[in-house]
Amino acid sequence: MVSKPLMTFSTKNLKDSQVELTIDLNKEDLLLYAAETEKRLAKEIKVEGFRPGKAPKEIARKKIGEQVIREEALNLAVQSSLAKVLDEKKLDIMEQSDFKIKENSAGRLIFQIILSVFPEVNLGEFKGLTVKRNPILVNEAEVKNVLEEIVASRAVLKEVKRPARLGDRVEIDFTVKDQGVLIEGGKSENHPVILGENNFIPGFESQIVGLEAGEKKSFALKVPADYYQKSIAGKELDFEVALKRVEEKTVPKLDNDFAKSLGRHESLKELEGSIKQGLMLEKEAKEKERVRLAILKEIADKTGVETPVPLIEKRLDSMIQGLDNELHEKGMELGLYLAHIKKTQDDLRREWRDKAEEQTKMGLVARAVAKKERIKVNSEEINRELELVLQQYMTRGGPDGGPGGPEMLQNLDPQQMKNKIHDVLLNEKVFEFLEKHTKFI
Repeated sequence: MVSKPLMTFSTKNLKDSQVELTIDLNKEDLLLYAAETEKRLAKEIKVEGFRPGKAPKEIARKKIGEQVIREEALNLAVQSSLAKVLDEKKLDIMEQSDFKIKENSAGRLIFQIILSVFPEVNLGEFKGLTVKRNPILVNEAEVKNVLEEIVASRAVLKEVKRPARLGDRVEIDFTVKDQGVLIEGGKSENHPVILGENNFIPGFESQIVGLEAGEKKSFALKVPADYYQKSIAGKELDFEVALKRVEEKTVPKLDNDFAKSLGRHESLKELEGSIKQGLMLEKEAKEKERVRLAILKEIADKTGVETPVPLIEKRLDSMIQGLDNELHEKGMELGLYLAHIKKTQDDLRREWRDKAEEQTKMGLVARAVAKKERIKVNSEEINRELELVLQQYMTRGGPDGGPGGPEMLQNLDPQQMKNKIHDVLLNEKVFEFLEKHTKFI
């Protein structure tokens, strides 16, 4: 008597929204997958004297190789049976891990896999909410501050042979010692300092004022008790400074000619208008983000959901990576920054955990709204956005400010990018839906 295909499976619920799935395939299941695999491979290979897929079975099998057929059939058996179970159980999967083959013989295949599933979300009311919008205003002082920053960025430096003054840029060699012992980071050469910006220990820069290039000076300073660098806070330190160079900073006059020199404006008034418009757009974007988060938070506060720990950890990973990217844009390294603030990544993760959990919950809420209202993103929308992203890589660099060019495209994972684009577009659609059903005051 010939047995029939009889795949069986069992599930075991684990903590943190994880499910242990075990699938058991019998001999007939495996024979069917092997036959399907052999048929597909036979169509793909070329056998001299035969059209593709028309070579006799034995010849095709020999050409392909038994080992290749077994490996491909095993992969097909795992993927197909897993897909059937997920469809039957309607499991909403986040990711898969810990794949194990428990038995692999001619008559049986048993494998096990851990599935991380999205938790059940009992949505609170998400239509008819009332949210306050803040007025968006740009004042003259804000425009003036931006103008001053632009003027400062166009300043010209010229070496001068005179005593250093406040506002000058100087280069110094210095050492800092605590009772004769050099402190950590207490030595530097050709170190640039803008006198008056007070980026050093209080009183340090005023000691340099009046020195000329080539002069040296020794002095002691008492470090404030509340200084951020706890290892030297409250101590009296000894400094030795050698002034190497003095540069006078000349800022351009803020007038119509300066506005024209920027290339896009015909007058100072036009430049001010452009700055005001830019500040307005920036504030509008921030207010839009604030309002959207307020809507989501109000829904989340009324929603029942157990936030899985792995999702919170992934959110923390993303937050750390975001800080790393932000520091890179400013020319800093995460490790040096953490050393500066006397903290570790674990410290940050502990401090940010509540925020990460809240953000994770809001993400689950947004996803639940999309599911309930059947909000979807189609492949055409994803491909259209993917094309724009790839163009950006080719011309201006990656979305996170990284380098671009053809060589970078070779290292990109298209499916990973599509998944990311899908999530971004879906979130935008969800927010647009929520905004449409929210009353703003």
